[in-house]
Amino acid sequence: MEHKYFDVAEIYADIEAKDRFDMGDILTRYEDYGFSHRWIQPPVACYLISTLDGQGNGNVAPISMGTAMWGEPADCGWYFCFAVQNRRQTRINLDQTKECVVCYYDAPLARQSWMCGLPVPHGISELDVAGLTPLPSRQVKAPGIAECVSNVEVKIVDSYPLSNTTLYIGRTVGCSVQKDVLERDIASPYQPGLGGTSLLFEVSITGDPSRLNYEVLDHSKVIPTDPQLGDLHRWIGNFDTWMESEEKRGRITAEEKGRLLALNKSWRFDPDPRGNKAVKDELTRMLHEICWREI
Repeated sequence: MEHKYFDVAEIYADIEAKDRFDMGDILTRYEDYGFSHRWIQPPVACYLISTLDGQGNGNVAPISMGTAMWGEPADCGWYFCFAVQNRRQTRINLDQTKECVVCYYDAPLARQSWMCGLPVPHGISELDVAGLTPLPSRQVKAPGIAECVSNVEVKIVDSYPLSNTTLYIGRTVGCSVQKDVLERDIASPYQPGLGGTSLLFEVSITGDPSRLNYEVLDHSKVIPTDPQLGDLHRWIGNFDTWMESEEKRGRITAEEKGRLLALNKSWRFDPDPRGNKAVKDELTRMLHEICWREI
């Protein structure tokens, strides 16, 4: 059979030379090099990583670069391995607390997962912004998410630096599964577990700015990221450019943008969930309302 060869090291060298290492741009498209990263990384199940910072502020981030692994005796058990960009709050939290919850979500939570990927200020809980429900964990401090099918409690045992990214390996110490899904799986002759749910998989990255497209396991439906939410020009951007984009769309007024920027500045100066609670609560409430606002 005939094959076409791509020098991946050469492609990345060209990306670096052109200073295109923005998140998303490195995920090369056919238009750029005639090559898609999907030939290296197949579509993988999406999940959310829930962590706490040193002050107890929650963070939830959508991740899909990772997998579960099995360790044989004498130290047998399930492990979870995933990578996080160094600039993300998740990485800072993991380094501080050494624990997290891996929360697998299915298709009905696609919109909430997009909200968790927005540049929400550090210390403001994406759970509250997206309207999700904390699920108390048993063996780690970070909460799971009640709406998620499966919540895997993980304690980090090792980490490894990779080009502006950190690879984490954690030991699975607990798992909460929605009872109706569990009972349905027990009754199934095949017992596929998560494979029997409507998990979302990353299938492609298209558009300008780049955005993810999701697909359920049976390939019956592709779910693109909502283009009417988030930074108009970049993969994620930052809080200021996100708010500018929402004002341009008409989702927020100039007065609301001014208030949000002021709240964010106050919160960044003092991210104390107790001493600066009023600012945190107002900023969280406004972001939640804006994310769910129809335009």
